[in-house]
Amino acid sequence: MTSDSTKQSLTQVLSSSVLRYLRLLIEDARLATAEKLTMLLSAVAFFALLVIVGVVALVFISIGIGQFLTATVAPVWAYTYIAGFYVLVFLALIIFRRALFVDPIARFISRLIVEAPKPSKPAENESDSK
Repeated sequence: MTSDSTKQSLTQVLSSSVLRYLRLLIEDARLATAEKLTMLLSAVAFFALLVIVGVVALVFISIGIGQFLTATVAPVWAYTYIAGFYVLVFLALIIFRRALFVDPIARFISRLIVEAPKPSKPAENESDSK
């Protein structure tokens, strides 16, 4: 074998290895994206179902409390008290929306997309001084 043919075969092996590596990187990115999207969409679906079931339960609980209050006050006032309670809850949700919604969602998305940094090993002289 001549050095020219060796050089050519080495170039061919190297280029095929680089192409294979790039294809594997692309496949890894596709799989990672699919995993993240699956986790995100399953969380959205879960919380959507949770909200739907919660709203239905809240409606029935409100009707029950309204019926219970009609024994002590007029029915109009009983349901007005319940509506007032929900207005207060609505205002509290508006006031604390960042702490209740924005921050938890941002933490979830950032944990999903950005990997946590790996803890570094402490230097030997730092552990000796403690």
